[in-house]
Amino acid sequence: MSQGEAPSWTYRPNLPDQIFPGHHPMPNFDAESLLAIPENVSAVAALSNQKDLEVANVRYSEQILIWAHRVYMNLLAFRQQRRRTGSHIQRPIHRYPPERVLPQLPQGTSFRSRNTHNHTTRPSYCSTDPYENDLGSYLDVNGNSSLLSSRALGPESDLSGPCKPSSINSKHESFLPMQMDRDPSPTAAAVCAIEILSKLGQESGWRWTDGMLLGGCLAYGLGEYTKAFKWYSKVLQCDPKLVESPDRRYSIDPVSSNVEAISNLAATLLSLDRRQEAEEYWLRSVQLRPSYFEAVEHLVGMYCEDHRGREAVQLIEFVEQSLQEAFLQQVRESASEKSASPNSSNTEIFHPTRWSEEQVHNQCPNSSPKFGSSGYHIPSSDNGRMLSLIHAKGNMLYALGDNAGAAKAFENAILIGSGQRQHGIRSLIGKVLSVFTKETRSDRSWSNNAADEPILLMPQDALETSRLVFLPYGNLPGLEDVPTNMARRAGISIVSNSLLSLAKIYQDGMSSSGATATGPRATSGVKEILALYYLSLSLQPSPSTANNVGILLASVQQPAVSKTCPRPVQGLMPGVVPGSGIHLALAYYQYGLNLDPRHAHLYTNLGSLFKDIGQLGAAIKMYEKAVQCDGNFDIALANLANAVKDQGRISDAIDYYRRAVTANPDFAEAVCGLANALNSVCNWHGRGGVTGLSSKRDRWHVDGKGMLYDGYATSRPSGWIERVVAIVDKQLFQGEGWGRGVLQSLEPERFLRDLRLLPSLDLIGIVQGWAGEPWEGARVVRLIERATKRLGWRYYRNRYVEGSSNHVFDRTRPQLPAALAVPTAPTVLPFHTFTCPLSAKQIRKISQRNGLRISCSTLRAAWLPRQIYEPPSPPGPHLNVGYVSSDFNNHPLAHLMQSVFGFHDGRRVKATCYATTASDGSVHRQKIEREAPIFHDASSWPIDRLISQIVADEIHILINLNGYTRGAKNEVFAARPAPVQMSFMGFAGTLGAEWCDYLLADKIAIPPQTLRPSRQNVDLVDQMTDGNHDDDQNQWIYGENVIFARDTFFCCDHRQSAPDAQNPELSWAEEQQRRWRMRKELFPSLRHDTVILGNFNQLYKIEPTTFRTWLRILARTPKAVLWLLRFPELGETNLRETAMSWVGAEVASRVIFTDVAPKHQHISRARICDVFLDTPECNAHTTAADVLWSGTPLLTFPRYEYKMCSRMAASILSGALPKGPEGDAARRDLIVHSDEEYEDRAVELATDLFYPSDNGEGWGRLMELRKILFENRWTSALFDTRRWVRDLEEAYELAWKRWVEGEGGDIWL
Repeated sequence: MSQGEAPSWTYRPNLPDQIFPGHHPMPNFDAESLLAIPENVSAVAALSNQKDLEVANVRYSEQILIWAHRVYMNLLAFRQQRRRTGSHIQRPIHRYPPERVLPQLPQGTSFRSRNTHNHTTRPSYCSTDPYENDLGSYLDVNGNSSLLSSRALGPESDLSGPCKPSSINSKHESFLPMQMDRDPSPTAAAVCAIEILSKLGQESGWRWTDGMLLGGCLAYGLGEYTKAFKWYSKVLQCDPKLVESPDRRYSIDPVSSNVEAISNLAATLLSLDRRQEAEEYWLRSVQLRPSYFEAVEHLVGMYCEDHRGREAVQLIEFVEQSLQEAFLQQVRESASEKSASPNSSNTEIFHPTRWSEEQVHNQCPNSSPKFGSSGYHIPSSDNGRMLSLIHAKGNMLYALGDNAGAAKAFENAILIGSGQRQHGIRSLIGKVLSVFTKETRSDRSWSNNAADEPILLMPQDALETSRLVFLPYGNLPGLEDVPTNMARRAGISIVSNSLLSLAKIYQDGMSSSGATATGPRATSGVKEILALYYLSLSLQPSPSTANNVGILLASVQQPAVSKTCPRPVQGLMPGVVPGSGIHLALAYYQYGLNLDPRHAHLYTNLGSLFKDIGQLGAAIKMYEKAVQCDGNFDIALANLANAVKDQGRISDAIDYYRRAVTANPDFAEAVCGLANALNSVCNWHGRGGVTGLSSKRDRWHVDGKGMLYDGYATSRPSGWIERVVAIVDKQLFQGEGWGRGVLQSLEPERFLRDLRLLPSLDLIGIVQGWAGEPWEGARVVRLIERATKRLGWRYYRNRYVEGSSNHVFDRTRPQLPAALAVPTAPTVLPFHTFTCPLSAKQIRKISQRNGLRISCSTLRAAWLPRQIYEPPSPPGPHLNVGYVSSDFNNHPLAHLMQSVFGFHDGRRVKATCYATTASDGSVHRQKIEREAPIFHDASSWPIDRLISQIVADEIHILINLNGYTRGAKNEVFAARPAPVQMSFMGFAGTLGAEWCDYLLADKIAIPPQTLRPSRQNVDLVDQMTDGNHDDDQNQWIYGENVIFARDTFFCCDHRQSAPDAQNPELSWAEEQQRRWRMRKELFPSLRHDTVILGNFNQLYKIEPTTFRTWLRILARTPKAVLWLLRFPELGETNLRETAMSWVGAEVASRVIFTDVAPKHQHISRARICDVFLDTPECNAHTTAADVLWSGTPLLTFPRYEYKMCSRMAASILSGALPKGPEGDAARRDLIVHSDEEYEDRAVELATDLFYPSDNGEGWGRLMELRKILFENRWTSALFDTRRWVRDLEEAYELAWKRWVEGEGGDIWL
């Protein structure tokens, strides 16, 4: 809202300044109209009858008052016109109330005598429309009595202006002020009107309150605030109920005080910068007459300007309560009169708490048939002002974080405007829904039904909503009596905004983490929220509403029925289903941009939708347009950074992230995005580090100049890495409170029965013990998920083991409590924890939060059936195993597992692959499609169809090959379509989710001491006591059961698919000759005795401690070089500069880079390297298998017990080495246990290596290790894919048997 308009009205959007009304028709300022003083009444002097003379005096005063009022209105319009044309000094615009507020014109005056102070009659010429002189703002209370300042002057004070007309006597001699002849302007007319009113006031003995009030308004309009103050003080001094105290201050008797004068005096005091006194007077006005909106609105405005929102809310609530009580009291009196009437047959005793509002309204005795239609003691013509106040209250409650209170206020405003106070918001939503369905449903039939599909409307159809709901023309019933078109339009706008705000609150409660479990929730879901949005949009087309509808529709999975999207679709993007939620979301975003082509939020959300459907180029264009509209829009900048980073433009991404952080330093997504981008190219300037943790963690830090310093030498964390860790801690701490309070709304015994648990005192006590504690909501969700899994097991046992019958009730899915929202995930995602220096507890909680978010969003999904999915029939004879992945293409996972699906023994396992991405035509995809017994291209399927296919395929065990990686469809697993669900190969860490039963690993990758102490993971009692969210055991990280493989758990298909796999096997001598030829081709200028240390990982896996170690190894080994990849190119520049500053030019010159090679060439040339130096923070995974297949030794340091990603290379290396003493000795040489041992061992191995001639034959331990790896690759466990598949089939059979028997725990092969 702009700063002030005209007097004290609540809602006027975007008026230019504070003093003038924003909608008066502009008059023609001709002298004739301004000089239209009431006719000369000189004949009055000839009247001899005293009574006739008094009557003539009254008529003359009335004519003067009418004329002065017209002068005042002309003055306002004239001043406003000057401001519009720029002929004024522009004052700064403020968000809340005006710099000055105009006092209210005299209201309710009677002109029957000059000294009257009767305030019951409103003359027709007096402006009483709140929107004609709107100036106010949004208003709250706290004060007590107000006192009239002793600065008020006595009756002898002169209140006239500089004009000096002839004196006016009781005979009213004819006069025309000379100044008006010289200056016939509105300002001059106002000056003269003040003079005339002053003279008449003096004649009345300062008892003519109507004229005095108008005189004050004229003085205020001229900016003469001191004179205005005197006028209003005179009015109050003539009030017989005004009592003077000994200190010359005045108290106001509340019985018959002049509320208008009190409020006007407050406005004048505010203009004189006497804010405390202004507040006191406005507060007294409200206390005297709660329906005096001018005072309420101005006081609310002042509170808001002073950032006293809570007091503003309290003031509005006081007004609401007072007017509700007054209305009910009037109804009671009317009902009593009717019941006492001898002609009344109505003997019903009045009980307002039992009556509907419609019954209450019918009892109202007021002459206005719609008096009190809002539920307050006001005429229906004031409904607009009342709903404006309530809408303002909702805005302030929302800003104060009280979403539930805000939602209630917005509901109230909507119901006032729509005339639905007696029915409620649910009825209004039902009415909206009914006009777009064939039959009207009852209040109960549609609510809270998650299976109901939303009504999807194109924008042009949604615009018809109000016309269909409020027949015949779409007019809001509650605003029918609002007096002017401008006021009605303002009221409609407020109702539309209230609908928008209410829908947004419900939408946030449904799809994001509300503050607590007790926050507001949608009446039902997407369907009902869309109804609110449709009605809002039809009342006032708004780009913001279109934006929110687009966001909501983008989450809708199923296509619309044909009747809601009958038009043909042209130019639709590939993969977008006509009539689907995504199609309609695109339509609403475009519609919103048609309304406002510079709406940055619309461009941003449209870009995000394009990105979600794989249109990265189009997404970037939309983000760029958003940034063009608002160069400091942090969300658009961060999204643009993410998108260009995905496109490989790391440098641009860093620039955009920096701009986003500059715009909003507390924007977690931008801070973490910048940190990840800088880390990906090894730009460590200002990285800092974390302290006070494990001695193996983040030892060496980097300052703002890019120089190293020892983290042990400081006790304070610093830099941008510390900011990231601080964000993690803050978000995880906040997450512990998610769902707190949900058990307050649940009866523990009934809750346990709903989960098919026989309640006992012990179980009830356990559940009650969760109440109010951290992770309360998470425990409830996990218990519900465990109950769902257990219910499927019981169904299977009853039907296939025990032969019992099953009833429909037995398969009813346990439901999430309505109070639980979907939690947000931490900004640092599970994959980011691989390279972020975090503790076991932090990593565990990050995964748990992501798993919880996926669980809740899935269990809230409209497509999820009310009953659990029916479990498959028993294996006959084979197990049906489903593999779900987005990586059945040219991807490391496909490189490693491409033969697995065809290698399964059909008598034991039948594999079914579900590809969630389209084919890239690669040989890897073709092989998997060709060899898998069943292959489904599910890339275009919605989630519910994919799940239905899994159920139809009767999958016994479902495998998650993504985990928390890009393209994952974890919602499939959260829906629990298969009895047993596992995760491996895709994600090197815990999923922390109830929908993952097993991880496949080995004791190197997952040391048993990192497992949660209690992990049966079977029945509900076990889940209630499993300690999944206990913080006293901080070092455990894996809550899943683990299948421990005999050898390495890692699968590698190189024996079948490596470039040389089909060639004749070479001898050791031939291998040395081949290797040396490749070395000469790639590095022709290297001396033959040079030792090549290498690492082929992406550069994001390198951190300062590791790079320091590598440089120290180079410095201690003068004949060595370090071979890295430009992965990405910008990283090469940063690492070269870092090496120069840390160790100088000579050592830095021995860091060499090459381009990334195609897969087959990459595997072949890995043999050139003498030793592969692994990255301890996050190991080589697929790259480690590639290197070992080539015969190159790999030196690794499993830095963390609790990070699987830092232990993978040790597992892979162990699998590549032979069993027995020779292999054990090699493991001891290549797997070290500290950074210092890592450095010393690398120096030892490199120094020991010697090439006596330029033919590739060398001496030393590295050559011995190379020969061991080369000669054992055809027999090692790592490259024996058929062995791996047989072990996996055994694991499947054991897991299935345990599930059938109801047993849990780990499986050791």
